[in-house]
Amino acid sequence: MGRRMIALALGTLALTATGTAEAATRCPSTIDASTFASTKQLRQMNAFEGSLGARPTASPAQTRFIDWLERRMKTVPGVRTRSLPYTVQRWDATNVTLSADGRDIPIASVVPYAQPTPPQGVTAPVVVIPADREITAAEAAGRIVVRDWQPGSVPYSVFEQGALGVGGRFDATGDYTRDFLQSVVPDLEASAAAGAAGLVVVRDVPRDQADFLAPYEGLQWGVPAVYLGSGEGAAIKAAATATLTVQATRTPARTRTLVATLPGRSSQRLVVESHTDGANALWDNGPIAMVAMARALAALPKECRPRTIEFSFVTGHLYQRLVSHDVRDGGAEQRAAALDREYDQGKVAGVLVLEHLGALEYAPRDGRLQQTGRKELMLVPVSESDKLRAAVLRQIDRHRLEQLAVIIGADAPEPGRVPEHCSFGGEGTPYNHHLLPVVSAIAAPRGLFSPSFGMEAIDVPYMRRQAIAFTDLLLDMSRMSRADIAGRVTQERAQRQAGAPGCVDGA
Repeated sequence: MGRRMIALALGTLALTATGTAEAATRCPSTIDASTFASTKQLRQMNAFEGSLGARPTASPAQTRFIDWLERRMKTVPGVRTRSLPYTVQRWDATNVTLSADGRDIPIASVVPYAQPTPPQGVTAPVVVIPADREITAAEAAGRIVVRDWQPGSVPYSVFEQGALGVGGRFDATGDYTRDFLQSVVPDLEASAAAGAAGLVVVRDVPRDQADFLAPYEGLQWGVPAVYLGSGEGAAIKAAATATLTVQATRTPARTRTLVATLPGRSSQRLVVESHTDGANALWDNGPIAMVAMARALAALPKECRPRTIEFSFVTGHLYQRLVSHDVRDGGAEQRAAALDREYDQGKVAGVLVLEHLGALEYAPRDGRLQQTGRKELMLVPVSESDKLRAAVLRQIDRHRLEQLAVIIGADAPEPGRVPEHCSFGGEGTPYNHHLLPVVSAIAAPRGLFSPSFGMEAIDVPYMRRQAIAFTDLLLDMSRMSRADIAGRVTQERAQRQAGAPGCVDGA
């Protein structure tokens, strides 16, 4: 190359660098809220999701939602989409009935993946076993077990600074009582082990609120099982004999994770994630926010997006033993494992998980769940980075978000393990397990798992404020160094490499 050619090349590089620097100085530090999707638009999108009803993994309703999301993401300028396909054994109930002493008892819902019965059902004596007593073969073998079920509870104060919390804006008085804090899995396992003929779970709410799309492991339970509302519970408890029928099919079905990528100046990615299967308009409306976020970020010049943004619309949340290529685990787990490998190659900087935006609080009153007039507490676990936690707290204050607690984890710490806190309370947990820098926003109101709850459970204007705040956080993370985003996660990954125990096998 001659001197003139070298000079021209250097001049071109200088002009490009100068242009990029000038563009960067013009880049906004926050999203212009007036250009973000309106409350009306968010309500329309969320209402479409709600109109689909329950969306179990690989169901036609979930497939329709994913297809709808893909069409919208393809209209976002610059976005590229691809799919990660999976096959599952989808379970569909076809006939579920309960009768006691010759009288039909209406059920609220069937336990997903309950053991099917013969076509005529199973008829057996009824035994009521209190929730504080172990289910044993001596009492349960050959009988239909009736079990009261109550939500779990912890004091709000566990989310304050000095316990699990690092800051936020929320009322720390009273008890935090939520469905997700108490699992029915131990009763299912104990009933099957004891040789019970069936399990009837009586919930603490009336039948029209007692439908329950949980547990959602995707595992076949070893006992037929249904949920009843509180009113029907009295009838089954007074019965001597009952007949329980659970008919269902298992069918190989395809599902997919949709990945949409918005290029930035650097190919290093920030990943935004939520799941597409769920029970209602709230669980999960994270994908609705992600569509709005993508469009707002795409409106910025590419120079104003320092990193590439990847939007992962993940499947398998309601089938958390997703099977693909001989790997057993949920879609988020597989996504996290892939990002874990890419993190070491410098391809990923961090993960933002969004779940259940705009949620309103419910509590029992006059025998049923009713709104309290407050926003539902949003928990935001953040991995071991002081600067990343500070960035989240800045957005909470800037947008004056209510009932939001930034925490270090959702379980008790275990010193010597990396990370010390395994649970992030929801979809963010697998990313935390795999020692990726992660911000995981989740609200879990009562009614979250019930298809009977609809748009009335969502404060859409507040959902919009939250979505804008997390978009601004994403802009913050785009400008942060990878080391600042990671914080102590870098050391944790080194400890793992040296043999420290983790939260999952091989991680």
